[in-house]
Amino acid sequence: AKPDSAHRGYLLGGLAWFAIPFSLATTVGLCVVALQLPISASEASAGLVPPAVATHLFGKAGSVLMTIMLFSAITSTGSAEGLAVSSLVVYDIYKTYINPDATDRQILMLSKFVIVAFGSSMGALAVGLKQSV
Repeated sequence: AKPDSAHRGYLLGGLAWFAIPFSLATTVGLCVVALQLPISASEASAGLVPPAVATHLFGKAGSVLMTIMLFSAITSTGSAEGLAVSSLVVYDIYKTYINPDATDRQILMLSKFVIVAFGSSMGALAVGLKQSV
């Protein structure tokens, strides 16, 4: 892909994606006011408004759906971060400076290694930070 095309794609993708959290936050915020749910300011600040609305409207199924949505968002974010780091290391460092004649197989193997190494290091960092608290 050409850098100019990627630049436009990222901008358009970002603008298109903005509608999802904006509409979800607006809808859920209006629902909590319309339903007059007893949510304190500290609960709202902690991000507990969406689960409260989902649970009120759909019962236990709403809680399950909210958990699935949260899991999917976190998994997607982690996947995107891993692929971004892998792409940066392989194409911007390895292929540019270390081995310009790298084969597709070498690139694929290094990409897999970088994803595993990055994921492991982030997992170790998370555990280390959790232990320090």
